[in-house]
Order: sequence, then C-alpha cells, then structure tokens
Amino acid sequence: MLDELWSDLRYRLRAFLRRRAVERELDDELRFHLGREAEKYIARGVPSDEALRRARLAFGGLDRFKEESRDARGTRLLEDVMSDVSFTVRTLVKRPGFTLVAVLTLMLGIGANTAIFSVVSAVLLRPLPYPAADRLAVLWGTRGTEKRLLAAVPDVGEWRARNHTFEDIGIVRTQSVNLTGVEHPDRLIGNFVTASTLRILGARTVFGRTFVPSETAEGTGREVAVLSNAAWRTRFGSDPHILGRTLVLNGRPHVVIGVMAPEFHDPFGPNDVWLPVTSAPDTSLLTRTNPWVWAIGRLKPGVSFADAQRDLSSVAAQLAAEYPTTNAGAGAEVLSLRDSLTGSVRPILLLVLAFVGVVLLIACVNVANLQLARAASRTRELSLRAALGAGRSRLVWQLLTESIVLSILGGVAGVVSAYWVIQLLATALSNRLPVDLTLFGTIGLEPRVLIFTATITVAAGLLFGAIPAFRVAHADPNDALKERPGESGRGRLLGAQHAFVVAELALSIVLLAGAGLLVRSMLALQQVDPGFDARHVLTAEFRLPSVKYGTPEQVTQFMDRALAEVRAVPGVRSAALVQAVPLSGNWAQQSYAPDDHPELRSATAPVTQLNVVSDGFFRTMKIPLLRGRDFGARDRADAQRVAIVNEELARRTWPGESPLGKRLKLIGPPDVWVTVVGVAGDVKQFTLGEPTAPQLYEPIAQMPGIFSSVVARTQDDPMTMANAVRNAIWSVDADQPVWKLRSLESLITRDVAGPRFTTLLVAAFALLALVLATVGVYGAMSFAVAQRTREVGIRMALGARHAEVMRMMLGRGMRVVGIALLVGIPASLGVAYLLRSRLFGVTAADPVTFVVVPVVLAAVAMVACWVPARRAARVDPMVALRGE
Repeated sequence: MLDELWSDLRYRLRAFLRRRAVERELDDELRFHLGREAEKYIARGVPSDEALRRARLAFGGLDRFKEESRDARGTRLLEDVMSDVSFTVRTLVKRPGFTLVAVLTLMLGIGANTAIFSVVSAVLLRPLPYPAADRLAVLWGTRGTEKRLLAAVPDVGEWRARNHTFEDIGIVRTQSVNLTGVEHPDRLIGNFVTASTLRILGARTVFGRTFVPSETAEGTGREVAVLSNAAWRTRFGSDPHILGRTLVLNGRPHVVIGVMAPEFHDPFGPNDVWLPVTSAPDTSLLTRTNPWVWAIGRLKPGVSFADAQRDLSSVAAQLAAEYPTTNAGAGAEVLSLRDSLTGSVRPILLLVLAFVGVVLLIACVNVANLQLARAASRTRELSLRAALGAGRSRLVWQLLTESIVLSILGGVAGVVSAYWVIQLLATALSNRLPVDLTLFGTIGLEPRVLIFTATITVAAGLLFGAIPAFRVAHADPNDALKERPGESGRGRLLGAQHAFVVAELALSIVLLAGAGLLVRSMLALQQVDPGFDARHVLTAEFRLPSVKYGTPEQVTQFMDRALAEVRAVPGVRSAALVQAVPLSGNWAQQSYAPDDHPELRSATAPVTQLNVVSDGFFRTMKIPLLRGRDFGARDRADAQRVAIVNEELARRTWPGESPLGKRLKLIGPPDVWVTVVGVAGDVKQFTLGEPTAPQLYEPIAQMPGIFSSVVARTQDDPMTMANAVRNAIWSVDADQPVWKLRSLESLITRDVAGPRFTTLLVAAFALLALVLATVGVYGAMSFAVAQRTREVGIRMALGARHAEVMRMMLGRGMRVVGIALLVGIPASLGVAYLLRSRLFGVTAADPVTFVVVPVVLAAVAMVACWVPARRAARVDPMVALRGE
C-alpha cells in the first residue's frame, strides 16, 4: 500500500515538475519573442511602453477594446490590419524560397485565367456596337430539318411586310465583287443590302450618306455604292474627291455616294463596299426560285426571340401555302445576333476557360499544401500567440492575411504575365488565328477583366488559406508546446496534405483525360481520307460579270478558253474547272427524285450536294472513278443531260444495283432529268469531320455559271505557279479579277487549324496541371519524410532495411494516388460526356485514353514519391535519433 502511494506521489511530482518546466519554457519564449518584437518598434523611435504594447498586440494578446472608446476602435482596427500586413511581409521576406514558389504557382493560375477571360470578355461579354443590340436578330431560311439556309429575296420582303414582331427587317448577302477599269483588276468584298439593313445597324458615314429606300427597291434601284473606311484609305488613297466617282463593279458603273465612319464594323465580316441588293450579279438571284440572302431585323420592345420565331414561322407557313412550287416545306429561323456571331466559338472559349479554372484550383491546392507544411514549423509560434490571449478568430485572420497577401502578389504577377500573353494573342489574331472569333475592339486588360482578376485573386487567397488557417487555429496550444519541434500536429497536418494531394491529382486526371480525348480526336481527324490527293494542287476563284457574259454561250466560251490556257502553262500537269472546290467553303445543294419515285417534290425529296465540273476534274483531283466514264467533249449543252454520282448517293438510291444508265430528276423549277454515266469516290466537301454525304456532279458545259474555280496539279510547289495561272486567265480577259490563289493542302490545314489550336491549348493547360500536381506530390512526400525522420531512424536502428523503408514510404504515397484515381476517373467520365459533341473518331469513354491517363499519372506520381522515399531510406539512424 505504501509502495503504491509513494509511486503515485512520485508520478504526480514528476508531472508537476514537467508542467512547471513547460511554463518556464513558455515564459522564456514569451519574453524572448516579445523582446525581439518590441526592439523593432524601439528602433523606429517608438517609446518602450508603447513598443511593448504593440509587441503584445502583434502576438494577439490584450483585450484592448474593453477600455477604449468606440471611435478609437476603428483606428485600432486599422492599426491592427496594417500591423498584420507588415508582420506578413516580414514573415514572407524571411522565407524567400517559400514565397517565390507560392507566387510563381499563383501567377501561372491567375495569369492563365486572366488571359483567357480577356478573350471571353471581348467575344462573349462586350456589348455589340449597334443600337438596341439586344433586340437584333439574324433571320435564315429552313427546309424540313435543315437550318440556317439562305432565303429568297421576295420571301424576305414578305417577312418584312407581314410580320407583327419586328420594327424592321433588312436583307444581307456578302459576296465578292469585281473591280475593273483600274490598272489591275481587283476583287472587293461586297455586301448586297437594302436601305433598312444599314439603318438597323446604325451605320454612319464620314463622307456622304448611306442608301435611301428608293435606291435599293426592286425596279427602282440605282447603281450606287458606299465604301468602307478601310477600303477608301487603302485602295483609293483616302481620295477626298471620292464622292461622285464612278467605279466599275461587276462590269457595271456605280456612283460612290458615301464612305463609312471608321468605327462602324459590319457584324458579318469585314467589307470593302456596300451595294443595293438590286445590283446582284445576276437578276435571277432576285426571284423566288433562287434562295440567295439572309436577313437582319430589330425586334419591337418587349418582344422575345421566341415570339418572333412563332410569328415568322406563321408567315413562312402562309408563303408555303401560297407558293407551293417554290416554298413547300420552307420555314424561317430567328437567332439573336449575339448567338449568330458567337454560337460556334462559345463552347470552345468556355471549354478553355473551364480548363484554366481547374488549373487555378490546382495551383490553390498546391499553395495550401505549402501553407500546411509551413504551418507545422509555426505551430509553437501560433501557440505562443494563443497563450498570450489571442482568440481563434484573431489567429485565423492573421493567417488569412498572409494568404491574401500571397494571392495579391501572385495576382499582380499574373496580370503582368497575362499582359504579355494577351499581346501574343493579339498578334496571333492579326495573323488570322485559326479560331473563328468575332471581335469588336481589341483584347486587353479592360476594367471587366481586372475586376475578374481581382475577384479570383481574393477568392484564391481565401480558398488556399482558409483550411490551413482554421486547422492550425484549432490546435491545442498546450499539446503543441509539449511536442518536439517539427512534430506539432503531425498526424492532422499529414492527413490534410494527403487530402489536398488527392484533390489536385483528381483534378489533373480530369484535365488529362479531357486533353487526351481531344488529342485522340485530333489525330483521328488528321487521318481522315478526304477522297482526293491535295498534294501539288493550286486553286483559284473568279466570277464573270453578267453584263459582259450574259448568255450561256459566252460563259462557256470563256471557260473553254481559260481552261485551255491554264493547261498550256509550263509546269501544269493537268487542270480543270469546278464550281465548289472541296473544303473551300463554297457549296450547292439539289433536291432530287429517282426514276422510280418521280412524284417526289422538294419538301419530301432527298437532297444531295451539287457540283459543276469540267472534264479532267476527277483526274486532276485524283478522285477515283469507280464505274462508268468521265465527262467529255460529247457532253455539250445540246446533248443529253448527264451526271456522275458518288458511291454514297448510289448506295442510298439504288442499293445493290448498278446506277449506270439510271435517271434522276433534279427538282426545279424547271425539273431536269439527268442520266447517270459514272460513279466517283466519296469526297469531303465541307469539313474533314463531316459524315459521308450524297454528291452529284454535272458537266460545266450543260450547266454554265458565272462563278467557277480552277484546280491545277503542278510538278512543283503549286504556289510558285500562282502568277502564271493568273496570267493565263488574264490572257483571255485582262479585266477579269482572279483571287484566292492557294494550295489545296492549305485548305486541309485550315480545316483542322481550329481543332488543333483548341487541342494544343487544352493540352498545354493539362500538362501545366500535371506539373503542378507533381510538385504537390513531391512537396507532400518531402514534408511527410521530414515529419517522420525520427520514426524512420528508430525503425532502421531496430533493423529495418533500406528496401523496407522505401516500400513503406512509397506505399503511403501510392495509396494517395490510388484514392485520387478512384475519385478522378469517374469525374473524368462525366467531363468526357460533356465533350462528346467536340470529339471525332473516338467515344467519350475511349478505352485508350482512360488507360493511358491513369498509367501516366501513376508513373509521374511514382517518380515524385520515389525521390523523397529514397532520401528517407538513406537516413542515418543516429543523426535521426539525435534530432529529437
């Protein structure tokens, strides 16, 4: 019994002595830190009493609000904030390595977001520079399920007259215009409009005026023109006497009546000249049988786009009933001007913005990990503050202040880096960046962008600072003071760091999977067979003026002579004419009925792509003729109408049968019967990613048109033959402009340029995320090794081998990676599902991507874990034990 009492007494005595020792240690540390802090203020001339009071405040001590007046509290609060900021700056300066890594990490995240958001702001958020821009709509024709089709001029006139939801509607059609009567014939980008079009857009002139209704009305129109400011300056030398000057456009004289103001931008692209719609290259384009234009309208106040759609659909239904021959199945589509201009690029920009947003999250997680590691070495300091009377809110505020100061430094660095990135983007845009962006103004650090940057900067500071701040602030000061240096809250901090590593690895998997799918899609797109051989092929376009070539015979004569001259150019192996060069953006469609269903009309008949070509086209393009024959000299205007179909049209129309000798009715008016004489291979006409579509070819002699293109296969680089081919056409007509001289390979490159640019951008951000995640894994593992050095030393002193220590440390790291994979792969599948509309040739659940990405991430993470684990396995047990 006495032994037990004596033992208990000795235990209590030892506990009392230990507690007294801790208290003495606490007193010594308090005096030490208070003295050092007070000395800083005394060195600046602050009296000793005030210096001591400020020193105690710096450590979160005295409850000074109890005895101060309300007015003094605001002053003290400001002093406290300034004191916290000053203390934070001193703390960060003392640890330059930590500060530099944190700022650079945040700079990458914030800078990337700022640069991309500047583009988003310029394209998607900046107000359009037109009156009542939120009420402007673009109007298209439809037929069945087909959307965004051209409409006929008379139909648009009926829309304007019969609708009840629009204030006004105007006609629009952008098309090249021949400029002749000058030293060298030239091509201008023209826009055929009505007077109401420019009125709706709020167009203003710097000289002269725009059109009046009488100048654009059918039957009363005058041949006048309005020049763009850029064309007036660059093409006409800022001629001050330009008003009243006559320009020969499309072979007809037009009087210049105005020059647009420099701030006016046509929403449908840069134009050189505006012309009345009645100045169309061919008067047949003004009839109901030729859909040729689209329209723009301004809604009445209070009318929604849905209301306008219902109204215009009703008008289109009336026209279909009144004109069944031409309008059966025809409708109308109403789109807001904003959606019409940005609809195709909006998903790309939002996708890239989402990716850089995830990069910023990963950067924040990385800095949070750094903050946690740093907090472990500051636990005793923070415990001293708590022991002096600092409340938890006070500690949290101090730590958040440090985080926000760090984020501000990163934000400033991010804005500087974003400025240079934006300059690169602006340069790329001026060089025709391969993404279809409609810009009104320039991309830059406008107020909206700076507000966005300031917001994400503060949010980032709160995000990566909140969890470490609250975790450290809730630590028990007594426990922290009793623990050995470097062990304070070890388990809790390691757990938090591992959670952060899981989060950033999971986010990295999402980005890598998205980038992997886009890369796989891009590779599949580049491997598509376009159906022709694009190597060593030159293309060029021209349009004959209808006033000079007004009959089919005149057009055919010019085409024959021009083609003969081009074929005679040295270095040209073969040449042909084609109305729509594949991938050029030119196209035509035709409703047709097979001979066993001649009753079909345009509303119910199938539709095929239509192209008009000369003999030698298939040979020049190296499109295989699978059956039958090519067009030849016998296929003249007065001969039987013939056609060549592609394999897809033959398969759909006559499955299992030979199409040779079969007849097709091309639905007009007028209806025309053609006999199939050949079957050609399938060709990609619009894009490489389009599904295989029916195609029909007619000989140019039987369907001559004023617009055509040259394709010439050359012996060497086709662009070296550009001038010779142009001169060959000029030898037939010196006043005939020839434009868009480019290689066929450049059209393929242009087609994949947009997807390639998006893929490269997303892949770059995904790789950046992987680098940040790797740094995060390495930092977390290094911190874990540092925290467990004594434990490792004990294990090795007890006989543990290097390999066992390596396995132990790597096992812990790879368990974290495994959890990240379990979280990240399902999230990646969700993101892949959202990306499915942008994929080509791969599925959203592409097995290659979802095998390669986890393997790559696991391998990189293994390397990041292996280096600290190897360092742990080489720890000297005696050194580790002496460090206790």
